[in-house]
Amino acid sequence: MKKQIILGLAAVCTLTLAGCSSSNHSQSKPKNTTSKTTSQQPSFRNNVAQLNDKTIRIKGVKTIKQPNESTPSMVAFIYQVKNKSNHEMTAMQAWDSNMKVTQNKQELAKTKFSDDSLPNNPDETIAKGQTVKSSVVYKLSNDKDAISINASQGINQNAIDQNSNQQIDGTNVGTQTFAINQ
Repeated sequence: MKKQIILGLAAVCTLTLAGCSSSNHSQSKPKNTTSKTTSQQPSFRNNVAQLNDKTIRIKGVKTIKQPNESTPSMVAFIYQVKNKSNHEMTAMQAWDSNMKVTQNKQELAKTKFSDDSLPNNPDETIAKGQTVKSSVVYKLSNDKDAISINASQGINQNAIDQNSNQQIDGTNVGTQTFAINQ
């Protein structure tokens, strides 16, 4: 009888230890809570606009003086677009849908200007994973006030979430200021 009780207690202890062991084993393994589908939050820092479907990198800024004038009258932004989406786009579509250029809080108008030193392929189609370099030129309001570029994640690329604080015209991801070189 004593042998049966001792064997029964031994069996219970063994099962109890086995249960504790499997419990500790599952706790020691870190659970992977990071989702593989999370993407980087849109931002505009250090001349790079990281957006959901593209990356726009400002590679240079060039002040352009009109012939026979002593003050700068245009500014050119040389930029590179990398398509991260499954949809084709052009460099100009990418710039126009996400970048707003102002001087003294007034939006600047784009203008045409040809110069061999500026990459000029705004209508080149960019497939997923490809990068294209282009430029855009704006007419300046004056020759002394700094220029601001505001990047936003446009309404066409962003689904509106009822629970977010998103504005109807897109999500502001940052602003950068550039001085005019004289």
